[in-house]
Amino acid sequence: MLKKLPLLFLILLFAMCKSKKNVTDGVIEEKGKKTETIYYTEQTRNDFRSVSEKVQKKFLKDYKADSEEYAILFFTQGFNGEEITVRNEEGEIFKGIVFTDKETGLAKNMRVKSAIETEIYDKETKKKIYIKPESVSTNKFIYIMKETGGEKPYKITYSNKLRPAK
Repeated sequence: MLKKLPLLFLILLFAMCKSKKNVTDGVIEEKGKKTETIYYTEQTRNDFRSVSEKVQKKFLKDYKADSEEYAILFFTQGFNGEEITVRNEEGEIFKGIVFTDKETGLAKNMRVKSAIETEIYDKETKKKIYIKPESVSTNKFIYIMKETGGEKPYKITYSNKLRPAK
């Protein structure tokens, strides 16, 4: 029993040395970092219907996103004429009105850099969502869906599969 006690203290010491991360009502507070309210949920999925590998490669080549440096950002369901601004540390990528096509379920897509954080601002709701580089690094496609109501109206899905338009 006495041999296990120092091991227990060592484990506790390492557990207490981490910076504390609190998540309360969608607010993240981390020691030494800014506080942001989270208005979205994130998931990674590759288990849905997708286009063929050949079509996916052509799509990426057409968008000049076939290198690991880039990913494709899609706005999908729930956008009804909101003004959306997409930017990163290099500047504004897109600013415009976004409408979801009822037949395809797609609203807008664009190429973004996967190594830097991308900020998306919805002028109607006055909410920001963030695409973190660590989430994009292993995925090529980012799908953003907007739902009405709720504390977290945006849903971000990261994937390596390109969904078909229909």
